[in-house]
Amino acid sequence: MKIRQHPRMHEIRIDDEVYSYPQQLFAKVTELFPAAVCVRIGILSINGHMELIQSPQLWRAEDIENLSVCRYCGCRNDLQMESGTGVPFRICARCRAALYNRRSHLQKQK
Repeated sequence: MKIRQHPRMHEIRIDDEVYSYPQQLFAKVTELFPAAVCVRIGILSINGHMELIQSPQLWRAEDIENLSVCRYCGCRNDLQMESGTGVPFRICARCRAALYNRRSHLQKQK
């Protein structure tokens, strides 16, 4: 039986930031699997005193989006944060310019 890699896993690398839609959290990838990533999440533990513990979690490929690439084309170059989403999605200069031009064109048509 051959293990197949999930399509979303092709571009993900260790140290990429990913966003989990079900948990509404983002974290850095520490390990890769064919259909999941392992991330470490800081959890506050209170055992007599407060302590921040790094807890590993396995996130399914279906539930995540890679934040270390352009949200539209998938490139890794010249990325900036996309504003107004509440999630640190990134967009490259080429897609940002295309999106701006399209919005300007639609505004002129109104």
